[in-house]
Amino acid sequence: MSKRHRHYARRRKKKKQSQQELLEAARGLLGQYDLSGLSQRAGQKRRRFILHVGPTNSGKTYEAMEALKNAISGAYLGPLRLLALEVFDKLNAEGCPCTLLTGEEYEPVPCARHVASTIELCDFRQEYDAVVIDEAQMIADPSRGAAWTRAILGVNAEEVHLCLAPEAEPVIRTLLDSFAAPYEIRRHKRLVPLVFSGTMKGLDGVQPGDALITFSRSGVLNVAAALEQKGVAASVIYGTLPPASRREEVRKFAQGETNVVVATDAIGMGISLPIRRVIFCQTVKYDGVERRPLTWSEIRQVAGRAGRYGFCERGEVLTMSDAELVETALRRQPKAIRELTLPFPQEALDSEFDIPTLLKAWETLPPLKRLHRADLSEALILYKALDQALLKGVEKETVFRYISCPVDTGNRDLVRYWRDCAAALLQDWSVPQVPFGDEDLESCELRYKALDVRHQMLRRAGIEENVRTEQERLARRINELLREDKSAFLRRCPRCRRLLAFDYPGRLCERCQRQMEKKRAELFSERMERIQKNS
Repeated sequence: MSKRHRHYARRRKKKKQSQQELLEAARGLLGQYDLSGLSQRAGQKRRRFILHVGPTNSGKTYEAMEALKNAISGAYLGPLRLLALEVFDKLNAEGCPCTLLTGEEYEPVPCARHVASTIELCDFRQEYDAVVIDEAQMIADPSRGAAWTRAILGVNAEEVHLCLAPEAEPVIRTLLDSFAAPYEIRRHKRLVPLVFSGTMKGLDGVQPGDALITFSRSGVLNVAAALEQKGVAASVIYGTLPPASRREEVRKFAQGETNVVVATDAIGMGISLPIRRVIFCQTVKYDGVERRPLTWSEIRQVAGRAGRYGFCERGEVLTMSDAELVETALRRQPKAIRELTLPFPQEALDSEFDIPTLLKAWETLPPLKRLHRADLSEALILYKALDQALLKGVEKETVFRYISCPVDTGNRDLVRYWRDCAAALLQDWSVPQVPFGDEDLESCELRYKALDVRHQMLRRAGIEENVRTEQERLARRINELLREDKSAFLRRCPRCRRLLAFDYPGRLCERCQRQMEKKRAELFSERMERIQKNS
């Protein structure tokens, strides 16, 4: 090695050591923000907690909402925009003025002292008489659970109602005990019995009032298209469907304009629908990392939507695959949740460490027993997408506020649009208009997401812009497209375009699969012959 190469090798080694030392120092700082420190601050607040523990359709949320409605001031904090919207509509209809606040909508109501909000937008500066924190078992979720931990520890209310599944009781009680909070437990039993009714083959046995469950947008639209070919009108509910469109699909099913609903597990979070039977078309889902069988808790959460109180005498659950898994999940209690998720300490932004160092240090901290750390991998992706030259002189709090904007980082078009919005705000330019059209369902959904990104980035910059008119127009357009012929969403063999059953396991039809295997065998045989001749 030459003298010059040795010089650069020493410099690289020294730089790597320096970066490693910096990372270790950042880990030391972040490690100080553990649960004990958060609990100590939480213990200084004078609050009383009421735990509403019960399965789905047990009336636990109803009782908590009655307490909220009777309070002079209060807040509902839930996991979904649609749930916040339902509470907003219900409280205002019952004469309790309520404001709506989600990442997408802000609808103030004159004289309102109540707010219905998604949990990430909890206002910790405001004082309330009562607060309802819904679906508290989500405290263990690595991607969103930190919002529940933060709300339980920090919300300012005399009375806090926590609605949770029975398996979450141990972790919630442990958290409350950590800061000596007084609490009482109110147990709720399911109001309508839930029974396993066996297996179902194909879609011929579908009945009015059924909810068919699959685990992807394409799966939902494919099943709905197959049903409509049989003359069965179907509503659809899936995660990327805009809230206003989802609300319209729910209305059509609730009012009998459609016979069944086809949905992903998004239906499991508190959406009140007149469902008689839940039918699992699949028992395997992709969770963002791998395809895996459903957990018992996931099955019970979705299955519990069957049998709405006052609508039918019992709820039934059926499946088209792995009957043993579904029956076992309904028969046995799921394992107790004992983990919770720690929020990222934004106080650390005041330190000397830059944002990428803090994010990398947070991601690489040693694991803690029964504690997850909030997943900031998407924030790191967004940070890397920024032009680093634009960040010089910008406060870290501002940068963190922008990179914590909820963006589907799996969609490159959305990430690019977010980057353009962030660059414009950092340079005090006008934020670019949404570049996507509305010619088909996928384009409309992408445009709606981009409008959401624009709205949230502007809000983070202290600018309120009314995009609701355009979002409502898009929602109507999406509902029109969903009302039209869904045959375009039917599964077809990519080679011969022959129709495939919604639950057909392969990508190619049987005939094309045989032809492809025959061709492969012939090619392999020819290759072996050539090898033998050459040898």
